[in-house]
Amino acid sequence: MQAMIAGTGLSAVFLVLQGHKTRRDAGSDAAEFALRALEIEPEEARRIANLELPPLSK
Repeated sequence: MQAMIAGTGLSAVFLVLQGHKTRRDAGSDAAEFALRALEIEPEEARRIANLELPPLSK
């Protein structure tokens, strides 16, 4: 499972580096795929993966 999630993250990085996806889209897609691998329902995984993150505190 860990290798699959790591591979998904690495694939997202390559898609961004090659200009195929934006960081936001690649990150959301990778998060959704990882959640699906953890057996979260597709609609819920998509919803969670596309939530706005809170701002980073200083």
